[in-house]
Amino acid sequence: MENFAIIFDRQAEGNEDAVATENMANKWGWFGVMHRLCNEKIVNLERITKLSLLECLTWLSYETDLSSQNKVKRNG
Repeated sequence: MENFAIIFDRQAEGNEDAVATENMANKWGWFGVMHRLCNEKIVNLERITKLSLLECLTWLSYETDLSSQNKVKRNG
């Protein structure tokens, strides 16, 4: 999980780019990751569960980092 710390931000309260806050992650576990990968559409759930975990976490890491970078550009 250290390699994907950007996704699992323990200080996520107030960090809208994190997949879930620690409280949400404790309650819902991996469901938050799957929810985000599905683009919040249940019809995509079966498709994303066929992907490898490494592929999913790498995608989310990139997406989160890109979102943060774009936010800095807009505010800078």
